[in-house]
Amino acid sequence: MLSLRFLIVSLCLSGVLFTIWNGSYSTYQVQKNLLIDASLEANRVYAKKLAHMTEIFLENAKSQLIISADIIAPFIESNEPDSTELQRELDQIRIMSQGFNSVSILDKNGVVLSISPKKIGLQGRRLGAPILQQLEGNKVQFIGPIIGPTGTALVALSHPILNKAGEHLGNVLGTIYLHENRLLARLLSEHSYMDGSYVYVVSPKKDLIYHPVAERIGEKVTNNTVINRVIEGESGALEVINSKGVAMVSGYSYIKEAGWGVVAQSPRASVLKELDRQLWLVIKQAIPGQIVILVLILLLSYFIAQPLRQLARSTTSRDRGIQIKAWFYEAYLLKKAVRQEIDFLNDKVSRFDEDRKKDALTGLMNRRGMDELVTGLIDQITPFSVIFFDIDFFKKINDAFGHGVGDEVLQALTRIVEKQVKNEGVLIRSGGEEFIVILPNKKPLFAMDLAEKIRMSVEQEVIPQIGNCITISVGVSNWEHTMTQSEVFQRADLAMYESKHSGRNRVTGRFH
Repeated sequence: MLSLRFLIVSLCLSGVLFTIWNGSYSTYQVQKNLLIDASLEANRVYAKKLAHMTEIFLENAKSQLIISADIIAPFIESNEPDSTELQRELDQIRIMSQGFNSVSILDKNGVVLSISPKKIGLQGRRLGAPILQQLEGNKVQFIGPIIGPTGTALVALSHPILNKAGEHLGNVLGTIYLHENRLLARLLSEHSYMDGSYVYVVSPKKDLIYHPVAERIGEKVTNNTVINRVIEGESGALEVINSKGVAMVSGYSYIKEAGWGVVAQSPRASVLKELDRQLWLVIKQAIPGQIVILVLILLLSYFIAQPLRQLARSTTSRDRGIQIKAWFYEAYLLKKAVRQEIDFLNDKVSRFDEDRKKDALTGLMNRRGMDELVTGLIDQITPFSVIFFDIDFFKKINDAFGHGVGDEVLQALTRIVEKQVKNEGVLIRSGGEEFIVILPNKKPLFAMDLAEKIRMSVEQEVIPQIGNCITISVGVSNWEHTMTQSEVFQRADLAMYESKHSGRNRVTGRFH
């Protein structure tokens, strides 16, 4: 028959092991969700930034073609243009544009009148159907990706050449070689990581325009949810299985100028690899303590069973002098010890849940915590104002001083802004160098005044790590009961970007 001591030890051991497993599992799940959410948000913000920089690159390229078309028009309009002068002007345009691998001038029939660099050797040739079919009317167009006349994978930007009467004389065509354009490759690849994270760009037809694996450029990708969404004009973040069957944590953003999509993604396994290592370290560190607990359980089980043994012996023994010690107090201690262990693990889980709502670098509330705060305000129909701001030219700080100093700048900015916000609202780091201030029950005028105080205090305080001041661009909006959460955030975000486009280091408001 099983002894009472064995049953008690077995029950206690099972309870302790289950508690350890349950606590570890709960901690793992909380941390896993935290890491994946953080990675999704980081990739979303990164894709958005890259899309914005790529759009600026394309806008600059477009501007160069517009200027080029105006310069070249008088040469084309003359019946016998000076080919030497035309070539010289074209070479100068290509050198100034920097972003194009080649620049050519086509007549209205698609014949190459001149091309830079001249060594390509297409002068006098009529371009093939893949390009000419996409030159529709007198408008700026993005072409490709296609295989060009020289067998090179490329995309092109075309701008019509018009005379003063508005008649179509031809086109100026700038090409970007997908395998050789250093400016575009540097723009998209300078932030690659050793953990398998990478960035790629797709065309509206799902062709890879850029990929860190050069052999995949020009490949058509199907059955990818992220690509399907981004080419429809959406931006966001999503967990997805990529075309190679690998689980990825992806952020994506749409480039309106060209209809392209930028995707930044990290392998899900890489995101969770460090968590697995940390969990194993925690378990290893906890083993000695658990051994101590098990030894105590063995001792306690002995003392718990001893009174019952004495009672059993007293029923068969004639010796009435057997002393039976009461065991209730020992049982109470065991219950208390187990409960303390459970409470300790539950407290750890609760702390992990709180940590999910905090930004690890600055200690501020993060976007998850902000969403809960704003949802509560909206549910209670509490009006509030919103201040959006981020650091101007923060990338230059990271490039000049390194990401470590960049992190210290973010911490210094947090201290400066907290002095101004005080108890009037809640300062939040939404991601990267972007911050948000939520001001419950504060009117737009108050929010604008506070935003200006924040801007001035940041502008005036020298940050020792970089030996200079920084500036911020600020957008302000407010929520009323007729609005949704996304509307007020979108207004504030648009106001912030309006501040940037208006010269930065200023405050712009958009109110209901």
